[in-house]
This record gives sequence, C-alpha cells and structure tokens, in this order.
Amino acid sequence: MKKIILILLVLVFIGCQPTSKEENTITGVDKAETSKIEYPELLQKALDAHGGLDKWNTYNSLQYQLETTLGEKKVETQLIDLKSRKVLIKGDSFKLGMDGEQVWVSPNKEAFGTMPPRFYHNLIFYFFSIPYVLADPGIQYEDLGTVTLDSTSYRALKVSYNEGVGDADDDFYIAHFNPETYKMEWLLYTVTYFSGEKHENYNALKYDWREVNGLWVPSGFTGYKYTDGVIGDVRYQSAFTNVVLSEDKPDPSLFEMPADAEIDSLKTE
Repeated sequence: MKKIILILLVLVFIGCQPTSKEENTITGVDKAETSKIEYPELLQKALDAHGGLDKWNTYNSLQYQLETTLGEKKVETQLIDLKSRKVLIKGDSFKLGMDGEQVWVSPNKEAFGTMPPRFYHNLIFYFFSIPYVLADPGIQYEDLGTVTLDSTSYRALKVSYNEGVGDADDDFYIAHFNPETYKMEWLLYTVTYFSGEKHENYNALKYDWREVNGLWVPSGFTGYKYTDGVIGDVRYQSAFTNVVLSEDKPDPSLFEMPADAEIDSLKTE
C-alpha cells in the first residue's frame, strides 16, 4: 500500500512540472517568441541585406582593431561580449572596460585622454554594429519614406529610445538605406550625453562595407559635420581591420576591473 501511494505522489509531482516553453515564459524569455518579433519592413529589409539578424545572433563575441582620429588619433583593439555587451578596449597606454555595471580605465582616466570613458566605451561598437543593434529592445521606429541626402535618394528610418535605455535615451538616429540594395550608406545621429537635452542637431557618418563570416560590417566610416541638411567638412575617420566574429563566448574575467583602475561614473552622479 505504501508503495502505491509513493508511486501516485511521484506521478502527481511529474505532472505538475512546467514544460520547457512554460519555463521560458515564467522567466520572461520565450525562445519560440523571440524569433517571431516583427520589425518595421524597412528595418527587416536592411537586416536581411546585411546578412540577417538570425546570423548576427549566432555570434557571442566581436573583436576588431580600430584606427581612428576621433578625439585623439589612436590605434586600439576592442572586444565585445555580444550577449552581455561587456567591453574591453586596449590601447598603447590604457585599458578601458565595462564589466556589466561600471566603466573603468586602467591605470587612470588621464591615460585614456580627454574624452569621457563612459561616453566612449560602447560608442564605436554601436556605430559598427548598426543595423543589427537597431533590433535591440526599447527602440521606437519611424519610417521617413524617401529622403534626399548629398544629392542622392535614400529610404530613411528614424530611431529613438524608450526612457532608461542606455546612458543617452534622448539620442536620435536616422539610418539612410540604398533604395535598391537596402545597405546603409549614411547615418545621422545626435549626441545628448553631455547636455541631457533632446535636440535634432545631427552629425553624419558615411559607411564603407566588407563581408565577414556572412555578415556585412563596416570596413570604415567617416564622420562629417551636418547642418540644415547639408554635409559639411570631415570631422574624423575610423578604419577597422582584423575583424573577428566568433560563436565562442569570451572569458568573463577579461572584463573584470583591475585593482588599479579608476571608475568613470555617469555625469549625473
């Protein structure tokens, strides 16, 4: 009799266990649903033209060597955990990292230069990873239709952010896609990190592309002044080499803050 009761209890316990889909739903991560998210048609065409969001999501890490004249002229290597968005940047005289909570610089902020490390830590990565990162949560879209920039017609998509998304949720981006290939050729962007005030005084980036592991990524981009719809003088140039997209997860210890590092907090703190 005791054995029968025990068997019945086991069967009841097993029957009460959630399915794998229910487990995902309870934790807020339903893998069956995330693959069914519908993006604006223009963004979806652009994602497909650059290799596809599904392909992008198969990778866990991104690394490249950057040579740029943004701020001070420098050469550095950037490593990004694509799932956690942790960052490690190595230059000749500094290391800059984002460990998931804090942005740190070793040996100190002065070694990095005049640009605030927290502002810079994911700046290049974000520019590099458009249009894929435009599929991140917390983004709002506006299809601007056909617009003219630098005497050429483009399909334009304006992007804004929900409150609390990133350190500068008042930023705007306008991606300009070739109407035939849907590859992005220009990006207009605002910078509100320093003022904290929403505005539409844009800067401009002109992109060049190359294919790496089935995805189109920038070989470089050039920053321009932009006023009243007119492209102005060159502000800076950035070139990327040794681009590596990997399915391997980066070692978490790489992003940990060294004992001698200095933290760069938000400007509002």
